[in-house]
Amino acid sequence: MASVSQPRLPVINMENLTPGTESWDMTSHKVRRTLEEYGCFVAVYGGFSQEAKKQVFDAIKTLFDLPLETKIKNTSDKPFHGYVAPFPTRPLFEGTGIEYPTNYDNVQSFANLMWPSGNENFSKTMHSYANLVSQLENMVRKMVFESYGVEKYYESHNESVTCLLKVMKYRPAKADESNLATAIHTDKPFLTILNQNQVDGLEVQIKEDDDEWVTVEFLPSSFVVMATDTFMVNLL
Repeated sequence: MASVSQPRLPVINMENLTPGTESWDMTSHKVRRTLEEYGCFVAVYGGFSQEAKKQVFDAIKTLFDLPLETKIKNTSDKPFHGYVAPFPTRPLFEGTGIEYPTNYDNVQSFANLMWPSGNENFSKTMHSYANLVSQLENMVRKMVFESYGVEKYYESHNESVTCLLKVMKYRPAKADESNLATAIHTDKPFLTILNQNQVDGLEVQIKEDDDEWVTVEFLPSSFVVMATDTFMVNLL
């Protein structure tokens, strides 16, 4: 019997693109069509070397290795922006957020909260990573606006955009536990950009009326770009 290939997310190369060029315009239309059809895609985006990736995930590990009484100091009035600890119905997951991480002072303030004597390595690493991801996010949003012919609204929309760097940890499930770390959900911001540390634990539902889930395979120097609820409401 012939094996059936598993569906994969579309891959789009987002490297070396300049607004106004033919390659930019072709990629813009591909991004829009892919988000309309699949809701997400794998973006190949340079600048995130294996060495840089290791630095980022080493910094995140250092953060989650802190005592619980330290991690809970990161609070927020916004749901899931502060520290979220594991709890009985979701024991595998914990996460924490850094608001406006493209501003170095904000990342440093977060680091000073976690490490009273400061942690310059953590601050520089996460700030650099946040800016890299923000550049990709801005590129995708600009492409989407241009592709829909509403580029005149891009700048005003850009001024209203806020950024949250959410880092998450999933521990392995025990023998009597489900390996489902978080419940099925959609995201609220305009776009979500994800990266992971060699786990391949992300699954996405491509079609709302289809019960088929696709396990996402991250390529080297790649991110997953996902259209969210706000994207669907505003542009589709």
